[in-house]
Amino acid sequence: MKKVLFVGVTNYNFHKDPPLHLKRKFLGLGRGVKPFVLAKGAPFHKELWGTEFFLLPPILFWPLGLWSALYLSWSKRIDIIIAESPLTGGIFGTAIKKVLKKELIVEIHGDWVEGPFLSKKRIFKPLQKRIVPILAKISFKNADKIRGVADHLVKRAEKVAPQKKYFIFPTFTDLSLFLEEKEIAYEQFILSVGQLEKVKGIDILIEAFSKIEKEFPYFKLIIIGEGAEKKNLEEKINTLGLEDKITLKGKLSLSETKDIMKKCYCLVLASRSEGLPRVLMEAMALNKAVVASRVGGIPSLIKDGKNGFLFEADKGIELATKLTLLLKNQSLAKKMGRMGKGIVENRFSNEKYIENYISMINM
Repeated sequence: MKKVLFVGVTNYNFHKDPPLHLKRKFLGLGRGVKPFVLAKGAPFHKELWGTEFFLLPPILFWPLGLWSALYLSWSKRIDIIIAESPLTGGIFGTAIKKVLKKELIVEIHGDWVEGPFLSKKRIFKPLQKRIVPILAKISFKNADKIRGVADHLVKRAEKVAPQKKYFIFPTFTDLSLFLEEKEIAYEQFILSVGQLEKVKGIDILIEAFSKIEKEFPYFKLIIIGEGAEKKNLEEKINTLGLEDKITLKGKLSLSETKDIMKKCYCLVLASRSEGLPRVLMEAMALNKAVVASRVGGIPSLIKDGKNGFLFEADKGIELATKLTLLLKNQSLAKKMGRMGKGIVENRFSNEKYIENYISMINM
């Protein structure tokens, strides 16, 4: 059984009860490989589900991450490094491959060129925007295999590093909690779930809602998530006089989110950049119509006019038009929801993910 070290910047907190989907993911992978994880979080070492986690405080990940990855690869006799992005993980993985001659798999979960600059403010942004594509190119060139969560990401990587072994399958998405839900309702509120960051386009959604709220006076907008844009969004809501119509719920657990999502009329994702967003699959699993921006892997999930609507990112008027069509026709919303659930059931099972992942590693 091959030993695999996953290197990424996910922040785990095992001082709290870990999410059930992590358990299912690593127990599944453990049927075919021996997993090790180097990431951010606490405590430093935790063994769960046949997986050893080595977690560094976020502030120490950059200075200590590479040396930790090198030591673990040597001491644990790792066979394969899996970099969970072409940037930090990819550069660490490239160094390990050069020094210890390990196989390297680089994963792409989203836009590696513009994505890092949409969610956070960067002090040296012009310089970083020049460096980031170079780092990604180094990772891709040195990878033995490259895996993307959506077709468009793989096509972009192929331009940089042709003749590599490429694999396409989505991020692990344990949808059983959503697919098994029976108490579905269609109450008069629109839902959005995501970090309150510029990349998620919550400002565009608020603008679109302001254009239709008088036509649909009984509808409200609920937004779940936390982030750096919270204050700006609150000011925008107040300026538009929508304090009674829009609620920022903050960060909720997966179960709490599901309990709200199962009652919403529809879900909106107005992102400026995405990979293959899990939240759309969750809503579709609950028989909900979805309205989302035409970016990243979203068009592979939403067939415009079939199981939801697409609109161009940053186009609030177009989003408002699509929402108007949907809110006026509940039978259409329910029909789209049924079609969306069928797509999720057929394409995104836990077993399919585990099968694809183990097959990629062993190929």
